[in-house]
Amino acid sequence: MNTAKFFAAPAVAALSIALFSGNALAHATLETGVAQPDSYYKAVVRVPHGCDGMATNKLVVELPEGFYNAKPMSHHGFALSVEKGAYEKMFTSHGKDYSEGVKRVIWDGGVVEDWAYDEFVIRGKIANVAAGDTLYFKATQYCGDAASVAWDQIPVAGEDRPAHPALALKIEGGADVADAHAGHDMSKDKMAEMVMAGDIKIEKAWTRATPNGAKAGGAFLLVTNMGDNADRLIAASSDVAAKVEIHEMSMKDGVMKMQQLEAGLEIAPGASVELKPGGFHIMMMGLNKTIAEGDMVHITLEFEKTGKVDVMFPAAPLGAPSMDHSKH
Repeated sequence: MNTAKFFAAPAVAALSIALFSGNALAHATLETGVAQPDSYYKAVVRVPHGCDGMATNKLVVELPEGFYNAKPMSHHGFALSVEKGAYEKMFTSHGKDYSEGVKRVIWDGGVVEDWAYDEFVIRGKIANVAAGDTLYFKATQYCGDAASVAWDQIPVAGEDRPAHPALALKIEGGADVADAHAGHDMSKDKMAEMVMAGDIKIEKAWTRATPNGAKAGGAFLLVTNMGDNADRLIAASSDVAAKVEIHEMSMKDGVMKMQQLEAGLEIAPGASVELKPGGFHIMMMGLNKTIAEGDMVHITLEFEKTGKVDVMFPAAPLGAPSMDHSKH
C-alpha cells in the first residue's frame, strides 16, 4: 500500500492549522500510552474537539508497523471501513503467518460536535518490536469538505514538540511492567472494564481458567441497553474456540439443562441482563488452548442492531464462582 497518499497536501495542512489555532493544545491522544512487546493492545483514540466550531464527521487512523491483525470497533452513527496493505515484516499468530492486514481505519458519516468528546477503538497485536520502541498512530479528523486536522507529526530528538503530534504508544518491558502478567499488555485492566458501543454498555466481563485438555469454557458479563429500542445479542466468536454460542442453563423437573439460545438474547430498553454461571452465559466450544488464570480472552459479541463489539475477558481461577475470586 502506498502510504504517501495519506498525507495532507500543504494547502490543506495550512488550512487545518489555521482552523485549529484556538484548540491547538487539545490534541488527539491514546487512552493508554504504554504496552508490552508481544501483547494484545486496545488503541482507544480520544478526540477532544472538532474544527474550531465545526463538528467532526470523519476520522481516519493510519496504523503503524508493529500493530497487527487490527480489528476496529464499530461506532454508533459512523460507517466503518478499512484499507489493507502489506506488512513490512511477516507476523505470526497461532502458527499462521500473515503478510498483510488492516493498515488504515475510516469512520465516516457521523457527527461529533465541536464541544463534545468521543473515543474510537481498534484492537490488535503488538509484535516485531522491543522495549524502548515507540509506535505512532496517525489520525486525521475531517469536518465537512472545508476543514481537517492531521495528528501525524513524529517528534524529532532535540527539536520542539510538534504542534500536531502523532499518537504515541511506548513499548515497555521488564521492571517497567512488573505488575503485569507475562505476555499481556499494560492496558489489560482497562480492557476488562466497561465498553460502550452505541446504546449498549458492557461491563464486568470475565471467564474462568480451564483444565489442561478442556474443550469448552464459559464467559460472563453484564449487558445494559441505554437506548430507547430493544437490541439482541445474536452471536459471538473468539480466536480461542472453534465455536461460540449464547446459552441458557435452567432447572426443569429437577434436572439442570443447558440449551443454545438460537434466537439470541434480548436486551430490552433500559434493562440490564447478567450472563453468569448457572444462567445465561457464553459458551466457548472447541478450545484450541488452555485458558490460564490471568489470561485475557478476546471475544467478539454481535448485536442485532449495534453490530460487532470486541471485549476482553480476564480469566479468574479454575472453578471460580465469580470474578470477585480472581486476582484482578
